[in-house]
Amino acid sequence: MTEKKHLIDFETIVYLILTLFIPLFVTKGFTHEPSTGKHLFYVVGFTVIFLSVFIRKREVLMRFGYVHLAFFGIGIAALLSLIVVSMDNPQYFRYSLEIALYVVFLSFTAIYISSKWDSVEKIEVIMLFFLIGAAVVAADALLNFYLGFDIFLGKVGEPFARASARSTIGNPNFVSDYMGMTIPMIFYFLISRRPLGILFKSARSQLILKIIMLVFLIPMVASVFVSQTRTVITAIFIGNLLFLLLYFFLRKGKKPEALETSEEKKLKRLSLIFLLLALVIIAVLSYLYLTPSPLTGDGKINITARLEYVLTSSGSWKERFSAWYNSLFQWLDDTNKLRIPFGSGIGTFQLYHLLYSPQVLNHSPDFMPVWNNFKRTHNDYIQGLGEMGIIGLLFIVLMVGLLVFRYVKNLFRIDNKRDLLLYGSLGAGIFSLAVHSFFEFPLHMQPNLMLAIFLGSIAVGKYFNPDLKERKLPRVPAVMALFAIAAVLIFLKTSAFLGEGFFRIGQTNQQYYLAYYNQAQNINLSALQQIKNEISTFSGNYAHLQDVASYMNVKGSEIRSKYPGANQIDLLELAEKERQSEIRKLLDEINNRINQYNFYISKAAEFYDKALDDFKLSNRLYPVFGKPLWYIAGLGTKAQRLETARDNPELMKSILTGKDEYSSDIILEFKGDPEIIPVHRTSIRTLPFAEFFQKHASVFDNPELVSGLQLYFITQIQMILDAADYYESSVILFSERQTPRILGRLYTSLNSELKKYFNFINSRESTVVSAFGESGEFRQIIIDLVYESGDRATYWFDLAITLLPGTWNRYPDWEDIYIEYLNSIPSIVDSIDAQKLKILEVVRKHVWACENMGPATPDETLQFAVQWGRSNLSGEELSSFEQNLKNIYERVVNLNRDLIEKTPNLPEKTVDQIQSLISLFETL
Repeated sequence: MTEKKHLIDFETIVYLILTLFIPLFVTKGFTHEPSTGKHLFYVVGFTVIFLSVFIRKREVLMRFGYVHLAFFGIGIAALLSLIVVSMDNPQYFRYSLEIALYVVFLSFTAIYISSKWDSVEKIEVIMLFFLIGAAVVAADALLNFYLGFDIFLGKVGEPFARASARSTIGNPNFVSDYMGMTIPMIFYFLISRRPLGILFKSARSQLILKIIMLVFLIPMVASVFVSQTRTVITAIFIGNLLFLLLYFFLRKGKKPEALETSEEKKLKRLSLIFLLLALVIIAVLSYLYLTPSPLTGDGKINITARLEYVLTSSGSWKERFSAWYNSLFQWLDDTNKLRIPFGSGIGTFQLYHLLYSPQVLNHSPDFMPVWNNFKRTHNDYIQGLGEMGIIGLLFIVLMVGLLVFRYVKNLFRIDNKRDLLLYGSLGAGIFSLAVHSFFEFPLHMQPNLMLAIFLGSIAVGKYFNPDLKERKLPRVPAVMALFAIAAVLIFLKTSAFLGEGFFRIGQTNQQYYLAYYNQAQNINLSALQQIKNEISTFSGNYAHLQDVASYMNVKGSEIRSKYPGANQIDLLELAEKERQSEIRKLLDEINNRINQYNFYISKAAEFYDKALDDFKLSNRLYPVFGKPLWYIAGLGTKAQRLETARDNPELMKSILTGKDEYSSDIILEFKGDPEIIPVHRTSIRTLPFAEFFQKHASVFDNPELVSGLQLYFITQIQMILDAADYYESSVILFSERQTPRILGRLYTSLNSELKKYFNFINSRESTVVSAFGESGEFRQIIIDLVYESGDRATYWFDLAITLLPGTWNRYPDWEDIYIEYLNSIPSIVDSIDAQKLKILEVVRKHVWACENMGPATPDETLQFAVQWGRSNLSGEELSSFEQNLKNIYERVVNLNRDLIEKTPNLPEKTVDQIQSLISLFETL
């Protein structure tokens, strides 16, 4: 009993709770990124553990080795990378600080784990709990895959879709990675004669334990197959094979687990039987999942094809290489020389990846068709270099190198079979993670990270490394430093979790808003009101309802056939009843439809307000998230916002002077380097009318002037500018490929509407003078805003096609951006000469993209350019313009000619496009 008590103490109980809670924790309707809340609970859990240690012990003894120091060095490198973030984008600093402090905190947890669990029995207990959690994760992944149903979240996807094989950890890649680290533990429990011997003492209890392990193995292996993660499947196979081979080769001459008594021999045979059973199960599952069967949806899972694709398709590799190059270009950016030693800043790849795509594509245009909207480098080693520079990479390499050196050294130094088996299982899990980290980012997922720290910490910990250095920590400074970091982290992680949670609620409310609003739009209210008016006035199609005589003229034969025995007087009475009944029925139907419309509009407005409030709360709780700003911007262009100020002069004044609640979260100014974050200008807030209407506030007290000057229209202009300001604010914190295109559209629309308004006020000269005393200042604001909106539209459209020139095979709508931009040029660019130069610039970019996209067929842009030239140019100027077009399009036309000649089975649409391109080109 004393032994058991010593085996599991309070700190171990807290950690065991974490091993189950962290992989499985997820909140329906509140979880955005699965790991955000898990990070928080890991910090809270270890804060409780550290607090217990400092309360129980007067002196704290820290045991560590060079691997721990290298891990701590990574944390220092992460903190040093904040220097660059503070220079390039100080408004993103809080996010990077949160990650950097977390890495430092993790290094302390690694030291604790290495020191704390210093016996095989303690290690086995924790492994058992990790396995229980892994089995639940695997079962949940299988439910998701086969039924589209999650234990914790309910309906999540479609059956037999690879993306549905997710679980509480994250996407399928990380589920399989978690299995890759835990499956070797299963083998340990199966092969070891008497694992957890303190708890499972008899041969019968060992039999039960091994049966449980075998049961766990089935869903865990199956979940790896349905996840179809090629790297993990390969790493698990190689890692576990090496583990088993090394064990059987190195076990010779090692001490046995126990004396060879009859019971021990029985347990030895039992272990061998269960190992064989495990191998048979894996073989059977491999056969079933590698061939068409009910388990694969009769071939919907095709792992062989996926493995062949990665070996034979250059696209699969290029997709990863493009992200790797991106990270390197971020690191090598000479805008800030400090990036070489310190990196771009930890956590910045997700913000910068789109911004550095032009450099990657200029360097390797063949990456254009495989570009993906990655938020991670998909290689933790290269991402470490990009975000933490040479210092970070050195510590990463040092940690991995020292870990490998220490592991191999211990592997040959271990003198007994049980420890060899245990150490081999740790190594197999670490191997799987290390390989996967070269092509994915499993360490960004908290459950995988927690397990990886456990495996690595035990491998270099006290049990296998009795030569660890020991240092006594001064109690007060240690408590103050550790708990200061923990307190800051708990605050940051809590605000991140809550901020993401309210953002998720906002997304849900936005979906309800759109659903109700779309339902309302399906009801033609004006048509219903017109019908109601016709019924009430007995006009149009309903004139026959005016009186009984009119009704009988239209429906007399129908009534006579309905009441064959009635006399003339009875027929008239019955007809009157029918007429009244029909009027009531028609009006009831119309009123029901109108009431339905009003209900939908009312619910839409309710959910619109809820979504807006949730996004604002999310942004205020977690101001470095960025996504809420983007969604607030989108809501700002909806009718619920644009219609609010109608017949409300006070609200018009509030909006035009920038004092309304909607715009209160706009980031007023970008404080970083505009060479890094491509804002149009560092001053974000746009209030062209604010000063003017503060000076002329009395105009809003005169309804005739408000109406006569159409100040409601100007208010809507400001509302669009507010939405644009939110989009520009989001650029500082959030990378979204659509943002520049949306801004290009918004400013193009503003440019067009402002020109109409300028013509309108020119025709209302006397009204303008009556309102403002003179018309010059007001007219000048409009003129300046016309030019400014055109300039901004050009800037953002240029940025959109620069950041992402191609990749419309993945995002089909993106190719239309070129013709959309060209169509806007006559409006947003003033002079014909400037329009000509801009058109040539845009078509040149489109042709370059098309040449590297297959080739693709730029027939629409050529048609636009030819028509524009012939409508706006003449003589030598037209000839020169068309010669430029000919030079630009010649190569892509020849590529398309070759394509149509060498590819007999092209789709008809593609053939038509190519023929149209060639015909247009020949007219030049």
